[in-house]
Amino acid sequence: MVQPDDSGKIYSATYSNVPVYEFNVEGNHVMRRRSDDWINATHILKVAAFDKPARTRILEREVQKGVHEKVQGGYGKYQGTWVPLPDGRELAKRNGVLEKMRPIFDYVPGDRSPPLAPKHTTAASNKPRVSKAAAKRAPRKSGPSRLAEDHYDNIGSQLHDEDTPDNTTIDSYEDDEMMHMSQQSTASRKRKRNAIEQTFALSQMDEQHIVYADELLDYFMVSSSEHLAALHKPPEPPMHFAADRPIDEQGHAALHWAAAMGDIAVVKDLIGRGASTAVLSANGETPLMRAVLFTNNFEKQSLPKLIYLLLDTVDLTDYYGSTVFHHIAATTNSRSKYLCARYYCDTIVNKLSENFAAHEITRILDMQDRGGDTALTIAARNGARKLIRSLMGHGASSHLPNRAGETAEQIIIQLNNRRREMHPIASSSPFQPDPDNAKREVSTSGVPTAAAPVSSHRSEAASMLATSFAPVILEKGKKLAEAFDSELVEKESGLEEAKRLRSNMNQELSAVRQQTFTLLTTDDDGPTEQAERDELARLERDSVSLIEQLQRHELHALVRKEESALSPAQQRTTSNQPLNDDQLHEKLQLAAQLLRAQLDRHALVTEVVQNQAVASGLGANDRQPMYRKLIGKCLDIPEGNVEALLPGIAQELEMAKMSDHAMLGAIPSETPS
Repeated sequence: MVQPDDSGKIYSATYSNVPVYEFNVEGNHVMRRRSDDWINATHILKVAAFDKPARTRILEREVQKGVHEKVQGGYGKYQGTWVPLPDGRELAKRNGVLEKMRPIFDYVPGDRSPPLAPKHTTAASNKPRVSKAAAKRAPRKSGPSRLAEDHYDNIGSQLHDEDTPDNTTIDSYEDDEMMHMSQQSTASRKRKRNAIEQTFALSQMDEQHIVYADELLDYFMVSSSEHLAALHKPPEPPMHFAADRPIDEQGHAALHWAAAMGDIAVVKDLIGRGASTAVLSANGETPLMRAVLFTNNFEKQSLPKLIYLLLDTVDLTDYYGSTVFHHIAATTNSRSKYLCARYYCDTIVNKLSENFAAHEITRILDMQDRGGDTALTIAARNGARKLIRSLMGHGASSHLPNRAGETAEQIIIQLNNRRREMHPIASSSPFQPDPDNAKREVSTSGVPTAAAPVSSHRSEAASMLATSFAPVILEKGKKLAEAFDSELVEKESGLEEAKRLRSNMNQELSAVRQQTFTLLTTDDDGPTEQAERDELARLERDSVSLIEQLQRHELHALVRKEESALSPAQQRTTSNQPLNDDQLHEKLQLAAQLLRAQLDRHALVTEVVQNQAVASGLGANDRQPMYRKLIGKCLDIPEGNVEALLPGIAQELEMAKMSDHAMLGAIPSETPS
């Protein structure tokens, strides 16, 4: 690389076996190919101080519409969009950097080559290969993501540095870990790629995967901004793309990133290209687990679609034994994610209820990690009341102890006690201590004194009775209140479950009533059965007539065509020459065959029209007995009486519907927590 203090000089260098002239402009290295005098347009835009999104827009809208060559593989510094030297000069002039770059544009090659660039090294393809034994003996850095580091050392690649976004804060992530992932896509990717390229010679497939991973991460960084998302499309994977191959140092595959970003289109595309929905990261996380750690699917309301694609991984666990519900509960250590966690939990459980039995859902909710914690235990420990209500409402148990013997129920009771201490409720009990007396019982030193309270009773026996019984009654009342609190938690759980069941039953009942009402109104307002049959017969006759006319026209056209094919002599012979007996007999036989063919054709036309009518209205007449049977089963009446009772049934349904609306309007709404 050219040093900054060497600015203004032209050097020679070789990258990916391509000789170039190299020129340093304020730390930006601009390359011009020696073979054809093409210059790197991406380098010109870097000299103009455009950031990654701006460079991409200019290249797409201006540069790549003309003659250009896009280089994506090979050495990182050599990559970019290359254009002819005159086009590059115009690009530099439009962006105000022509004077800075004039030496590289005006340079005329001579007999002698310019000096080599200081500290110049060629691409990895020029380096000797290192044997596997030597590679195994090479020391490696230790760190929290050792599994991912070893994996990347084995595949010999990491993401490029030149075309990655800056370390910009992404607001929609709202999580330090996602920020760490975005930051590693720059400096960390640069260091690792350079180290690997200097040690190993990458295969073409490895290089293509690196380029695609780099472009995909850049796309996710840019698409998080609303005003830039519409200008960028996800990159196209290379041929023979290994969809489950990691693309970052934490071992996350492309599907982990797409799910976490809530990009359903990319998720579908990756699954269509063979990506496994159960692919694991270095920590054993599935894409669904990764998705619930961030708020993108909450902000986009895209989790129902994501669950539909990843439903088969809901019951999987990571290396610590945590399910997706453990991950949801873990996010509640931040109060800003309480609502998001409740949304994720309800959405996943509702989708599970469509495909799993109730006991299977309960089994998944009650799964314990290696520490014995359930998702409910973690939510209770974080004080996430909304998530606690959601999990208990869906049947999660609060009595499962962890390895420390702690249950969710115990944590919930402690949580309620702390809440009462912070927000005490005035008591109407006659044994409530008088705050004035309490103040008088505190000495000047701040320590409560043992002075006897002032008695208002005349006899000593009455005073002793009042002082001895009051503490006992207060203690018993306290224990009774704790028992009430514990029972209230259980009752609230049962009430939430009852409300959920009632809501489901109301939805099913409304659907049945709507279907019945539709059937009744359709039967009353539609044409009679006899009218329908008459109309069908008329349509059949019209269809037969139309087909006959069409075929008659076609037959006449065929006859005229055959006649026109005869020579004039044959026509005169046919029309003027008298027929002998044999010829007359032959014509009679042909006429008879023609008549039979016409009759057969007419019969086939009629049969085709009837079959089409049956196919178009298949089951129309058979549905009425089914409707009668359905109404009879629902209302427990004989099928033969359904016709006569239809008006009364319709009236009863309307009255029941109005009554349900009135009852629902009278139920008070639940006070939000």
